[in-house]
Amino acid sequence: MDRLRKSVIVLLAGVIALIAAPAFSQAYPSKLIRFIVPFPPGGAFDVIARTTGQKISESIGQPVVVENRAGASGQIGTELAARATPDGYTIVIVSTPFTIGQASGRQIPYDALKDFTAISLLVLQPNVLLVNRAVPAGSVAELIALAKAQPGKLTYAVGSVGSAPHLAGELLKSMAGIDAVRVFYNGAAPAQRALLAGEVTMLFDSPATWIGQVKAGKVRALGVTTKTRLPQLPDVPAISETPGLAGYFVDSFFGVVAPAGTPKPIAGRLSDEFARALKAPDVHERLTQQGFTVVGSSGEEFAAFLRAQVANWKKVIELSGVKLNER
Repeated sequence: MDRLRKSVIVLLAGVIALIAAPAFSQAYPSKLIRFIVPFPPGGAFDVIARTTGQKISESIGQPVVVENRAGASGQIGTELAARATPDGYTIVIVSTPFTIGQASGRQIPYDALKDFTAISLLVLQPNVLLVNRAVPAGSVAELIALAKAQPGKLTYAVGSVGSAPHLAGELLKSMAGIDAVRVFYNGAAPAQRALLAGEVTMLFDSPATWIGQVKAGKVRALGVTTKTRLPQLPDVPAISETPGLAGYFVDSFFGVVAPAGTPKPIAGRLSDEFARALKAPDVHERLTQQGFTVVGSSGEEFAAFLRAQVANWKKVIELSGVKLNER
């Protein structure tokens, strides 16, 4: 009898949940959504968040307010989101350092895989290897030869410790067997200025930032970190095309997560809204022109992607031997 009573209770609970879930989802959102960007204004994070956030705001009839909470290589704003109430009214944009930090084993104030609900993989972004125009190298092979002829004299700028551009440089050093000195800067903008001024030899960075500079001859693009060439830079080979560097690949991503425990109907609604925003012609065009590959995934797909990213970066860190707590 007790077993029958328990079965009836479980069945009724399930029915109630099925009835309540659509109503719960339809009632959301009823107020503004805080969209945390854990980096300063003006960068790729900001562009993606504001572009998609504005479109979603138009769709849901509620403000999506972008809030820049920079610091500690993105950890301050991301931790703020992790500790927020899991009600769908706080979301945060994350990128490759989110999974690199998890893979590195460093002490960080949250678990990238346990403390968040995956919402959507928004875009993918390649990186390009750039050198100052005074550097006597017109290809990755020539740069490697130069580095071997002058061990320890070549330098490369790092704007964020543990970022994809940082590990792209470390992986190149490891696979090519060269010695180049890391020079750390407080953000991407100072690192970019350092390359233009000739303070450093090379830099890995987003191609969208540099396409105009490359075409104007102010810097030289030697290779891209993707497996194939980019439509925006068709004459620039993939680094993996260089003899001895087959298999070289480093890609960046941008996606959205919410605090762990966010109700599934709300997380699903957010995923749908981001997918819809990314399909809008004006949003798609703007992000594509910035050098991004637009994706727009489900929460389940993004969760699987994050797990794979952590596993992949563990291998890269082990292969390169980089110590991410060094400066």
